[in-house]
Amino acid sequence: MASLDEEGGGATAAKVKELYYDILNCKGTKQTYAESDNEEEEKKHVKKLNKRRAKELRKQQKKLEAADKRFTVGEDNSDEDVPFFMQDASIKAAQRERAIEKAMAARAAKKAAKAAKKKQKKGKKRKRESSSSDSSADSDSASGSSSSDKKKKKKKSKKQEDKKKKKAKKKKSSSSSS
Repeated sequence: MASLDEEGGGATAAKVKELYYDILNCKGTKQTYAESDNEEEEKKHVKKLNKRRAKELRKQQKKLEAADKRFTVGEDNSDEDVPFFMQDASIKAAQRERAIEKAMAARAAKKAAKAAKKKQKKGKKRKRESSSSDSSADSDSASGSSSSDKKKKKKKSKKQEDKKKKKAKKKKSSSSSS
């Protein structure tokens, strides 16, 4: 086996050394960029980048305008304006509280609307009953439907009373047996 010094003396070894140092010094290893060849593609690329940049700037401007409007109206959503990765636990807790308050307000509004509808229906029924008793032709059809409603209510109340009596009997029998 020959030593490295003996192998290093040949022509191929000299060429390898030369290429090695050229690579280390970055001589002739990089392809030169021909601008004239790629000018058209570069213009397209720059145009595309400018378009994207303009779109992002418009988005950002809209966000800023919306934040300014909220600030002038008095709705301070400064916690939501902070990026997600910068929000800490206190900000998230405040957001949750606001969401809960909003949901409760929506429920209250829904209940109020339901109550208003009920009142309207009751008012309409009363008007129908009073108007039907005034006119004789309408009284037959209206009294028939209202009497059936009354019958249903009586049956329902009777059933409830029967249930109460049965429960009372069960309690008495269980208390007397123990």
